[in-house]
Amino acid sequence: MTQTAQQLIDELKPLFDPQSIALIGASTDFSKPNGRPLELLLKHGYRGRIYPVNPKYNEIAGIKCYSSLDEVPGEIDMAIIAVAAASVPGMLRACGVRGVRSAVVFSSGFAEVGTKGVALQQEIAAIAREYNIKMCGPNCLGLLNAANGVMATFATVPIHAGQVSSRLLGFITQSGAFGAVIYMLATQRGVGFNYFVSVGNEASLEFSDFLEYMLSDPETRVIGGYMEGAKDGAKLRRVAEKALQVGKPVILIKVGKSAVGARAASSHTGSLAGADRVYDAFFRQTGIIRIDSMEELVALVDLFAGGKLPAGNRVGIVSTSGGAGVLMADKCDELGLVVPEISPPNREHLESMLPGFASAQNPVDITGQIMNDPGLLKQCLETIVKDPGIHSILSFFALSGPRAEEMARDIVEVYNSTGKPMVMITWCSEGNESNVHAYKILKQAGIPIIEEPVQAVRALASLVQFSQTRQKRLNEAQSGPYRPAYDRDKARLLLQQHPFGERESKALLAHCGVPVAAGKTAATPEQALQAAREIGYPVVMKVDAPQIKHKTEAGAVRLNIASDEELVAAFAEITASARRYAPDAGVRGVLVEEMLPPGTEVIVGAVQDPVFGPTVMVGLGGIFVEALEDVAFRVAPITRQDARDMLAELKGGRILQGLRGRPAADIDALVDVLLKVSALAVDFKEEIVEIDINPLLVYPAGQGVRAADALLVKKNSDGI
Repeated sequence: MTQTAQQLIDELKPLFDPQSIALIGASTDFSKPNGRPLELLLKHGYRGRIYPVNPKYNEIAGIKCYSSLDEVPGEIDMAIIAVAAASVPGMLRACGVRGVRSAVVFSSGFAEVGTKGVALQQEIAAIAREYNIKMCGPNCLGLLNAANGVMATFATVPIHAGQVSSRLLGFITQSGAFGAVIYMLATQRGVGFNYFVSVGNEASLEFSDFLEYMLSDPETRVIGGYMEGAKDGAKLRRVAEKALQVGKPVILIKVGKSAVGARAASSHTGSLAGADRVYDAFFRQTGIIRIDSMEELVALVDLFAGGKLPAGNRVGIVSTSGGAGVLMADKCDELGLVVPEISPPNREHLESMLPGFASAQNPVDITGQIMNDPGLLKQCLETIVKDPGIHSILSFFALSGPRAEEMARDIVEVYNSTGKPMVMITWCSEGNESNVHAYKILKQAGIPIIEEPVQAVRALASLVQFSQTRQKRLNEAQSGPYRPAYDRDKARLLLQQHPFGERESKALLAHCGVPVAAGKTAATPEQALQAAREIGYPVVMKVDAPQIKHKTEAGAVRLNIASDEELVAAFAEITASARRYAPDAGVRGVLVEEMLPPGTEVIVGAVQDPVFGPTVMVGLGGIFVEALEDVAFRVAPITRQDARDMLAELKGGRILQGLRGRPAADIDALVDVLLKVSALAVDFKEEIVEIDINPLLVYPAGQGVRAADALLVKKNSDGI
């Protein structure tokens, strides 16, 4: 039976809220990994029962120590296992027999060390399944729950009570040590963590399981993480879509962009990194925010903690520095944010209150006049906030001077009066009690403060992207998933043909609703002549040989055949050239097809990604694909909005919209092809390895599309 999300959440509760913890391999030396958990549990006020287990000791830190699990009285919700790798299977099985519900395995020496370790890891995974033990690890730093003092970790991760904002962040990491560094640095900068989980090798529970648990916690409003590779792409997609639905942002540092990084990530925990460009597309598709640094994480947590999502991408900027305003406006434009003109009534109001040397344009430049009249900032912010054409606000200023506290309270008043996101770009001047107090007023009101202007714009752009993606998904949910109407049983029969070449590929695509060039097969020159006369000259001719995948390289394609004489000569040339190129290929004859009129060349395809499965691709043909790699991906199945987003991402996408007198292309027909290719790739993911339509000719709006060349590659197929 498939485990439901609620079942998983219920079964993970013993990990995050255990009433009793057994420390297997406990030590009296609190500087060691097997000694640290007991020290941390005591230090951070864990109120449950603690059972150290180690035959070497009678007691540790005044707590009775047991020689084995069998001696422990009562139920055990969690076991922390810190013993040599070879001893872990026996200890985990003892936990299963004893009825332990969850386990955290610190021990290393498993899949990360090679073949022998892989076998050991498979053994403990099987034991965990047999006894339904929810296991974190092995090879991990463990986990903590800041709310109840559960410190099932040996990392140096102080909670810093009283030094952080509200605890809103859950954090999951596939690198224990680096994740712990992120935790400490972010905590020092005021970020409050609810949870910290080092997943290790994910032999049982994986990244997505912990993510789903944190989504269920009403106190956790933002989820961050460090990811090297997803273990189960389909599960991660389901959970990411759930996060989008409930409005909780997921912010990830995803490494492995380069070939070197991907190789290092794969060897680190044995995870499969997959293609980075597919991960990147998946993140955009599901609203996951990809970041590159801890600084971005801190900025985004503050911004998302405010709980205000913008209605659009139009930004109002209020600054006391003209240079800072221009810098932010430039960055907005680069990241897809619009800095619009202020509406005439509001601009006139700004002009009436600002001095003549200031600017009432967007970005608004208050100038140094704020030193004489600190109330100007509030007045300008109130005016911008009321403008219906502004969806969010950035404000740059120095929070200092004798009236700093008054300015802070003014800003709080404006912030509380609106549902529009507001980001303050300011800083605290240490050494001045009034300035420090003013800064605290803003922080205590939950106002996002980011000290660096470009970082602030980048964070706001991420907030806008998340909001837009979420709204698109909510709108799509009302119409339901796309499901093209074609006979899947007949499609399966067509797919079973052998050998399987271009003619079989086009027959299957046509059956699924993809328009293809009209054509016929011909085994002899006489049959080719008859086909050409039925289709009508001019025609295209190419070899019919399923084993030859690259017909142009084989010299086996002829275009614009306009007469019987040309056709007969071309037949002989094509078949002879193909046999020279691939003597062992089964040349069945030629394909005779209509010569399609010129159109915008597009490539559409699908591949099987090792992590996410069927993945759809689109790009403009010619130099855009070959030299610029101007392509966009989405994980299948895709929605109509996904398809449109893919086209919008293409650098050369303006060509489809009409450029320099060219008519706009039939976008709707192109979107339909993407949806049908997506459905075909998903329906037959066990049979189809690759789909390649290149080129797909896109004609002006209302005139449709036609596939000139197409090839489907099946599993275990031969190709030259």
